[in-house]
Amino acid sequence: MADDPLTDDLCRLIRTGELSPGQRVDQRLIAERLQVSRTPLREALRALASDGILTRVPNAGYAVAKLSASDLLQCYSMRTLLETEVLRSLEWPGPDGLNELRALNEACRTAAEEGEIDRLIEANRAFHFLTFSWSPLKIFVTEIERIWRLSDPYRALHYQSDRERRKRAAVDHDAMIAAIEAEDAVQLVALMDRHRFGSRSMLQNMLGPSADTAVLTLPQAARELSGSWSPVG
Repeated sequence: MADDPLTDDLCRLIRTGELSPGQRVDQRLIAERLQVSRTPLREALRALASDGILTRVPNAGYAVAKLSASDLLQCYSMRTLLETEVLRSLEWPGPDGLNELRALNEACRTAAEEGEIDRLIEANRAFHFLTFSWSPLKIFVTEIERIWRLSDPYRALHYQSDRERRKRAAVDHDAMIAAIEAEDAVQLVALMDRHRFGSRSMLQNMLGPSADTAVLTLPQAARELSGSWSPVG
Protein backbone atom coordinates (compact mmCIF):
# COMPACT_ATOMS: atom_id res chain seq x y z
CA MET A 1 0.00 0.00 0.00
CA ALA A 2 1.44 3.34 -1.05
CA ASP A 3 2.05 5.94 1.63
CA ASP A 4 -1.05 8.07 2.02
CA PRO A 5 -1.86 10.40 4.94
CA LEU A 6 -5.52 9.42 5.00
CA THR A 7 -4.90 5.66 5.11
CA ASP A 8 -2.28 6.34 7.80
CA ASP A 9 -4.88 8.28 9.81
CA LEU A 10 -7.39 5.44 9.46
CA CYS A 11 -4.78 2.90 10.53
CA ARG A 12 -3.99 5.07 13.54
CA LEU A 13 -7.66 4.94 14.60
CA ILE A 14 -7.49 1.14 14.36
CA ARG A 15 -4.12 0.91 16.06
CA THR A 16 -5.23 2.97 19.06
CA GLY A 17 -8.55 1.18 19.47
CA GLU A 18 -10.87 3.96 18.33
CA LEU A 19 -11.97 1.46 15.69
CA SER A 20 -11.93 -2.04 17.17
CA PRO A 21 -11.94 -5.49 15.49
CA GLY A 22 -15.35 -6.24 13.98
CA GLN A 23 -16.58 -2.65 14.35
CA ARG A 24 -18.39 -1.11 11.40
CA VAL A 25 -16.76 2.00 9.97
CA ASP A 26 -19.31 4.83 10.05
CA GLN A 27 -18.15 6.85 7.06
CA ARG A 28 -20.02 9.99 8.07
CA LEU A 29 -18.51 10.03 11.57
CA ILE A 30 -15.03 9.15 10.34
CA ALA A 31 -15.15 11.84 7.65
CA GLU A 32 -16.03 14.38 10.35
CA ARG A 33 -13.42 12.99 12.74
CA LEU A 34 -10.64 13.25 10.13
CA GLN A 35 -12.04 16.38 8.45
CA VAL A 36 -12.09 14.91 4.96
CA SER A 37 -14.73 14.53 2.28
CA ARG A 38 -16.40 11.20 1.59
CA THR A 39 -14.80 10.60 -1.83
CA PRO A 40 -11.14 10.33 -0.68
CA LEU A 41 -12.32 8.47 2.41
CA ARG A 42 -13.99 5.81 0.25
CA GLU A 43 -10.75 5.43 -1.74
CA ALA A 44 -8.77 4.96 1.47
CA LEU A 45 -11.28 2.43 2.77
CA ARG A 46 -11.04 0.44 -0.46
CA ALA A 47 -7.23 0.44 -0.18
CA LEU A 48 -7.37 -0.90 3.37
CA ALA A 49 -9.90 -3.53 2.35
CA SER A 50 -7.60 -4.70 -0.46
CA ASP A 51 -4.88 -5.25 2.16
CA GLY A 52 -7.21 -7.22 4.43
CA ILE A 53 -7.24 -4.58 7.17
CA LEU A 54 -10.94 -3.90 6.56
CA THR A 55 -13.64 -6.26 5.32
CA ARG A 56 -16.55 -5.37 3.07
CA VAL A 57 -19.91 -5.90 4.78
CA PRO A 58 -22.92 -6.35 2.44
CA ASN A 59 -25.24 -3.33 2.63
CA ALA A 60 -23.20 -1.87 5.50
CA GLY A 61 -19.93 -0.61 4.01
CA TYR A 62 -16.76 -1.67 5.81
CA ALA A 63 -15.76 -3.12 9.16
CA VAL A 64 -12.38 -3.61 10.83
CA ALA A 65 -11.14 -7.14 10.10
CA LYS A 66 -11.57 -9.54 12.99
CA LEU A 67 -8.80 -12.12 13.29
CA SER A 68 -8.77 -15.42 15.14
CA ALA A 69 -5.88 -16.59 17.32
CA SER A 70 -4.89 -18.87 14.44
CA ASP A 71 -4.86 -15.90 12.04
CA LEU A 72 -2.71 -13.89 14.43
CA LEU A 73 -0.28 -16.76 14.95
CA GLN A 74 0.16 -16.91 11.18
CA CYS A 75 0.86 -13.15 11.20
CA TYR A 76 3.60 -13.66 13.79
CA SER A 77 5.15 -16.46 11.76
CA MET A 78 5.15 -14.26 8.66
CA ARG A 79 6.81 -11.55 10.73
CA THR A 80 9.46 -14.07 11.82
CA LEU A 81 10.23 -14.95 8.20
CA LEU A 82 10.33 -11.38 6.90
CA GLU A 83 11.79 -9.50 9.86
CA THR A 84 14.63 -12.00 10.20
CA GLU A 85 15.77 -11.32 6.63
CA VAL A 86 15.33 -7.57 7.01
CA LEU A 87 17.38 -7.43 10.22
CA ARG A 88 20.09 -9.62 8.69
CA SER A 89 20.39 -7.16 5.78
CA LEU A 90 20.65 -3.90 7.74
CA GLU A 91 23.04 -1.22 6.58
CA TRP A 92 24.28 -0.11 9.99
CA PRO A 93 23.38 3.46 10.97
CA GLY A 94 25.75 6.19 12.05
CA PRO A 95 25.57 8.23 15.28
CA ASP A 96 22.59 10.29 14.10
CA GLY A 97 20.52 7.18 13.37
CA LEU A 98 21.41 5.64 16.72
CA ASN A 99 20.51 8.84 18.53
CA GLU A 100 17.13 8.94 16.78
CA LEU A 101 16.52 5.32 17.77
CA ARG A 102 17.43 6.08 21.41
CA ALA A 103 15.07 9.07 21.42
CA LEU A 104 12.20 6.91 20.16
CA ASN A 105 12.92 4.33 22.85
CA GLU A 106 12.89 7.00 25.54
CA ALA A 107 9.46 8.01 24.22
CA CYS A 108 8.42 4.34 24.64
CA ARG A 109 9.77 4.26 28.19
CA THR A 110 8.05 7.50 29.21
CA ALA A 111 4.73 6.48 27.67
CA ALA A 112 4.86 3.10 29.46
CA GLU A 113 5.65 4.74 32.81
CA GLU A 114 2.77 7.18 32.39
CA GLY A 115 0.34 4.53 31.18
CA GLU A 116 -0.16 6.30 27.84
CA ILE A 117 -0.96 3.28 25.66
CA ASP A 118 -1.58 5.25 22.45
CA ARG A 119 1.77 7.04 22.72
CA LEU A 120 3.55 3.79 23.55
CA ILE A 121 2.09 2.05 20.49
CA GLU A 122 3.09 4.92 18.20
CA ALA A 123 6.63 5.17 19.63
CA ASN A 124 7.12 1.39 19.54
CA ARG A 125 6.03 1.28 15.92
CA ALA A 126 8.33 4.18 15.01
CA PHE A 127 11.26 2.45 16.77
CA HIS A 128 10.90 -0.78 14.81
CA PHE A 129 10.21 0.79 11.44
CA LEU A 130 13.17 3.14 11.78
CA THR A 131 15.27 0.00 12.28
CA PHE A 132 13.65 -1.73 9.31
CA SER A 133 14.24 1.37 7.14
CA TRP A 134 17.99 0.65 7.23
CA SER A 135 17.41 -2.50 5.14
CA PRO A 136 17.56 -2.47 1.33
CA LEU A 137 14.74 -5.06 1.27
CA LYS A 138 12.01 -2.46 0.75
CA ILE A 139 9.36 -4.88 -0.54
CA PHE A 140 9.87 -7.01 2.57
CA VAL A 141 9.46 -3.93 4.76
CA THR A 142 6.25 -2.94 2.95
CA GLU A 143 4.81 -6.40 3.59
CA ILE A 144 5.89 -6.28 7.24
CA GLU A 145 3.99 -3.00 7.56
CA ARG A 146 0.86 -4.60 6.11
CA ILE A 147 1.08 -7.49 8.58
CA TRP A 148 1.63 -5.11 11.50
CA ARG A 149 -1.45 -3.17 10.43
CA LEU A 150 -3.52 -6.36 10.38
CA SER A 151 -2.55 -7.17 13.97
CA ASP A 152 -2.44 -3.59 15.34
CA PRO A 153 -5.78 -3.72 17.21
CA TYR A 154 -4.68 -6.86 19.06
CA ARG A 155 -1.31 -5.34 19.94
CA ALA A 156 -3.21 -2.48 21.59
CA LEU A 157 -5.30 -4.95 23.62
CA HIS A 158 -2.16 -6.80 24.67
CA TYR A 159 -0.48 -3.63 25.92
CA GLN A 160 -3.63 -2.56 27.76
CA SER A 161 -3.92 -5.88 29.58
CA ASP A 162 -0.25 -6.52 30.37
CA ARG A 163 1.51 -3.85 32.42
CA GLU A 164 4.75 -5.84 32.58
CA ARG A 165 4.79 -6.15 28.79
CA ARG A 166 4.53 -2.37 28.52
CA LYS A 167 7.47 -1.86 30.87
CA ARG A 168 9.56 -4.56 29.15
CA ALA A 169 9.30 -3.01 25.69
CA ALA A 170 11.88 -0.28 26.32
CA VAL A 171 14.21 -2.72 28.11
CA ASP A 172 14.11 -5.05 25.10
CA HIS A 173 14.77 -2.07 22.84
CA ASP A 174 17.83 -1.08 24.92
CA ALA A 175 19.38 -4.46 24.12
CA MET A 176 18.51 -4.08 20.43
CA ILE A 177 20.17 -0.66 20.31
CA ALA A 178 23.32 -2.18 21.84
CA ALA A 179 23.33 -4.94 19.19
CA ILE A 180 22.89 -2.37 16.39
CA GLU A 181 25.68 -0.23 17.81
CA ALA A 182 27.91 -3.35 17.91
CA GLU A 183 26.78 -4.24 14.34
CA ASP A 184 25.83 -7.70 15.62
CA ALA A 185 23.10 -9.02 13.31
CA VAL A 186 22.99 -12.46 14.95
CA GLN A 187 22.28 -10.96 18.36
CA LEU A 188 19.76 -8.50 16.92
CA VAL A 189 17.75 -11.28 15.27
CA ALA A 190 17.78 -13.30 18.52
CA LEU A 191 16.58 -10.28 20.50
CA MET A 192 13.74 -9.65 18.06
CA ASP A 193 12.69 -13.31 18.37
CA ARG A 194 12.57 -12.89 22.15
CA HIS A 195 10.70 -9.60 21.81
CA ARG A 196 7.91 -11.37 19.87
CA PHE A 197 7.87 -14.43 22.13
CA GLY A 198 5.38 -13.24 24.77
CA SER A 199 2.67 -12.41 22.27
CA ARG A 200 3.18 -15.64 20.37
CA SER A 201 3.05 -17.73 23.55
CA MET A 202 -0.21 -16.07 24.56
CA LEU A 203 -1.75 -16.86 21.16
CA GLN A 204 -0.55 -20.45 21.24
CA ASN A 205 -2.09 -20.92 24.68
CA MET A 206 -5.37 -19.49 23.39
CA LEU A 207 -5.41 -22.06 20.58
CA GLY A 208 -4.84 -25.02 22.88
CA PRO A 209 -4.06 -28.60 21.83
CA SER A 210 -6.95 -28.84 19.37
CA ALA A 211 -5.42 -26.28 16.98
CA ASP A 212 -4.39 -27.27 13.48
CA THR A 213 -0.92 -28.84 13.50
CA ALA A 214 0.05 -26.77 10.47
CA VAL A 215 -0.45 -23.61 12.53
CA LEU A 216 1.22 -24.88 15.72
CA THR A 217 4.33 -26.03 13.85
CA LEU A 218 4.96 -22.72 12.07
CA PRO A 219 8.42 -21.28 12.78
CA GLN A 220 8.55 -19.04 15.83
CA ALA A 221 12.18 -17.98 15.71
CA ALA A 222 14.98 -17.50 13.21
CA ARG A 223 16.67 -20.73 14.30
CA GLU A 224 13.61 -22.69 13.17
CA LEU A 225 13.77 -21.41 9.61
CA SER A 226 15.18 -23.77 7.00
CA GLY A 227 18.80 -23.31 6.01
CA SER A 228 21.59 -21.62 7.88
CA TRP A 229 23.02 -18.14 7.72
CA SER A 230 26.06 -16.28 8.93
CA PRO A 231 26.86 -12.59 8.46
CA VAL A 232 29.19 -11.54 5.65
CA GLY A 233 32.23 -9.49 6.48
